[in-house]
Amino acid sequence: MFDISGGILLPNPSVADRNVPLASKGHCTGLAVLGEGEGTRVQAESWLELCHLMLLNADEEVAELAEQQRFTFGDHEDDLREHIFDVVATLQDGYRIAYTIKPEIRLVSGVFLEEMAEVAWWVREYDYADDVQLLTDADIDQIELRNAQMFAAVREADPEADDAATRAIEALPEGACRSLRDLTIDTGMKARGYSALIRLLRRGFAVQIERGIIRPATLIKRSYRLQPTVYRTA
Repeated sequence: MFDISGGILLPNPSVADRNVPLASKGHCTGLAVLGEGEGTRVQAESWLELCHLMLLNADEEVAELAEQQRFTFGDHEDDLREHIFDVVATLQDGYRIAYTIKPEIRLVSGVFLEEMAEVAWWVREYDYADDVQLLTDADIDQIELRNAQMFAAVREADPEADDAATRAIEALPEGACRSLRDLTIDTGMKARGYSALIRLLRRGFAVQIERGIIRPATLIKRSYRLQPTVYRTA
């Protein structure tokens, strides 16, 4: 049984401008909870969209995601058109990128690219975003995706375990590395300690020595770009 005597927090509602269908005969649709803490519900109209949402969620430069965002444009009020951006990302510095996500096969004819060139012009004209980008299946890195899925799974803070993981990372001499397995043992908190160490990787307080899917044998070291102590709970 779960001990919920202290109460639970439900995820924040989706910020989508439109809801995607709950089911489709031609492709999958998906729902996920991304972000930090209790997280925010997000909707995806395809597996490709869901993968890119996961990858953007894992990007340290991304501060906020908003999926299924409506952009209305045109010369006259009686002749307006609409484009739905699959996701709009706001970066830590405030830079805003509107993404359209499509499989490579949908781009072969060139028609969609021509349409997007026009939409991108209107985006600049209306100052809707700082940039418009197209993401496809060719932009999916399977290693990064696997790690992004892991990051999403450990989003909820565990103050006691997070503090123990921070101490284990801070104890590493400059330039030294240890495996996730050994550092987990140092925390003395088993699975909770392992999850907390992955949260440190997610936040950039620790880094992998070599690129690869995160596993217990993965060697990591402390990142001196950031100070993990700011996340400690008093």
